[in-house]
Amino acid sequence: MKELTVKHVRFDKGMTSIVKGLAIIFMMLLHCYGGTGYDAPLDYNHSIFGGISGMFKICVGMFCFMVGYGYFFSKTKDLRYGWQHIKRLLISFWTILFVFTLPFCYKEVLQTDITVLLYNLFGIDSHFNYYSWFVYFFIFAMMVMPFVSRFIDRRPVRNTMITVVITVLLSVFVHEIPRLLSLIGFDVAAFADNKPIMALFFSLSMMPTTVLGYLFAHEGYFERIEIGRIPQLWVIVLCAVLMVVSLALHYYFTPINIPFQFDFFYAPMMIAAIVILFSKFEWRYFRAILSKVGEVSVYMWFFHALFFTVAVRWFYQPAITVFSDINLVVLWTIILTFFASWGIKSVVDWIVKRVA
Repeated sequence: MKELTVKHVRFDKGMTSIVKGLAIIFMMLLHCYGGTGYDAPLDYNHSIFGGISGMFKICVGMFCFMVGYGYFFSKTKDLRYGWQHIKRLLISFWTILFVFTLPFCYKEVLQTDITVLLYNLFGIDSHFNYYSWFVYFFIFAMMVMPFVSRFIDRRPVRNTMITVVITVLLSVFVHEIPRLLSLIGFDVAAFADNKPIMALFFSLSMMPTTVLGYLFAHEGYFERIEIGRIPQLWVIVLCAVLMVVSLALHYYFTPINIPFQFDFFYAPMMIAAIVILFSKFEWRYFRAILSKVGEVSVYMWFFHALFFTVAVRWFYQPAITVFSDINLVVLWTIILTFFASWGIKSVVDWIVKRVA
């Protein structure tokens, strides 16, 4: 176990890939161990995370945090920068949607209302990709962060807290829009049936974690952590405890009836444990694996949805249910999704470079 000779935590581009790599693995553990969405009967008798896979939903907060954290390092922090990153995400998502999804359910597509299809293009409706919500959230974040970042830059801590309070209050207001409109005579769909309003609500409710990520990058909170004088064993123990605590808190104490994501507290804890470990130790092979996974995390996000989305899982799911043991199914799904995503990204990057 080789120790790196650094005194403080390092959070560079490579570390970002490691965090994203572990976050996407958490997401796949969440969805694959969830116990629903399988057409074939599977054996759960020896399930490693049976019944507690919900703790891995901390991945949502981790990705939201990293959106804000990464935004701090953008050169311009304007709408043009946001548009460039929105295009990259849409290329990834639309590749999965138009090449690997819609052709395999074209009959259903032809019978689907055009508005629903348009909603699916941006994740507002998830009928053709169950886990596409990140598309509309990322677009929202890239549109508002130019203004939010300038506000936070003036007085970082105070203005971050103000932004958090405002987004929570706005999310409450947005949630009540259908009810308020009905009171004054406007007939609109209820909140649960109003896809655009629901998308705006969830975007606002996840923004506090994103702006917290921006604050952490702005103030260099992670980089202030000194690890040079802490023995290796204690680093491992403390980080393991921090990971377990963050997962346990997310699982046992995540209220669902309030417009505030408690991953605001839990996600930074998990990320801190990850960056401390990989700043302290080299772990060359594990580091390389997580970095590669992180580099294709967006493609893995959208691709693994193919195995569970009703419209196309009839075609894709048999590829992962070749095993009956749920643990083997999960492991094989992660491996298969990684290599498929790596291949798709390589082709897409090659095409984009030649048409750009």
